[in-house]
Amino acid sequence: MGRRGRGARGDTRALIAAAIVGIAAIEPVRADPIYGLAVNDASDVDFPKALLEAKRAGFTSTVLPVFWDDVMKDGEYDPDLDWPAIAAAVYPASGFRLALVLPVIDTVADRRPPELRDLEWDDPALLAAFSDFASGVLSRLGRTDLVSISIGNEVDAYLTGEDWAAYQRFFSAARAEVARLRPGVPVGVNLTWGGLTGPDAAAARALAERGDVWLVTYYGLDAGFRIRPPEEVAGAIDSMVAMAGEQPLILAEVGYPSDGCGSDEDGQLKFYKTLLAVLKDREAEVTVANIVWMHDISEDQLDTYRTYYGTDDDCFARYLGSLGLRARDGADKPAFAWIRGQLGN
Repeated sequence: MGRRGRGARGDTRALIAAAIVGIAAIEPVRADPIYGLAVNDASDVDFPKALLEAKRAGFTSTVLPVFWDDVMKDGEYDPDLDWPAIAAAVYPASGFRLALVLPVIDTVADRRPPELRDLEWDDPALLAAFSDFASGVLSRLGRTDLVSISIGNEVDAYLTGEDWAAYQRFFSAARAEVARLRPGVPVGVNLTWGGLTGPDAAAARALAERGDVWLVTYYGLDAGFRIRPPEEVAGAIDSMVAMAGEQPLILAEVGYPSDGCGSDEDGQLKFYKTLLAVLKDREAEVTVANIVWMHDISEDQLDTYRTYYGTDDDCFARYLGSLGLRARDGADKPAFAWIRGQLGN
């Protein structure tokens, strides 16, 4: 899913820092795989409180997307808001690890700075510019514990034709550069489950194989944004593991709506019960699972997604608007209450 919420809003660093002491006091739950949650605020729950509630529920990781065209201006690292620096001040102290996403492509959009978008993906000048971008982000993250780094988000939704081969070459060089900057962290590229099983599956799988880890997003959707039965996630993960072979697998994003076309809160609960059972059986192969989102997004945020994706489809809006494990006002849905009982303190 593209253009995800980045968590804190408003007073950011000062607001979050005020909550670190309380969050750090909660002993993290040891779990294999690592359970991550895309933490976002709600109408009655600010970000520090949401982060605290996520940790109490047993989550130990979250996702940080850093967009190239947001932070690099005229070749210099110059963000309006320095999210990596904020993350470095917040997450290590609060006991959270990070899945870092560098969305050079973000599902339907090219997120390179405008002056770079006419370059071929395998142009050496593009790799040099990416190196500056990655170096700027990783240096500001400091000692933040990273569970993975993705170079591109759901790129199969954007790439076509000869761009696949050029992006593979770009990715291989970019992966080597990221590994040099932050050795020991698995590097891959986020790909949708639909892309790995669709018409361009061969190209998508060839790209995945160039990474240290397979990073897959799964939402249980068909092409018309109608929701597939919740039990199907079990077979999907088995197939992902088989595709990945000897490489580890991370569910870079996984989610299921409570009010989509073909789903409800009972279906969402069944999905997560199935998911956690499969992950327990597959803990040797699936190392991280990042659930999207903690709270349902606002109507304004939903409008932003409609514009970003260029769709007014009702099933799309219902799916995206009800992905949260909690309602917009912060009330638990049955799935969140159940997960907290399984993972939490």
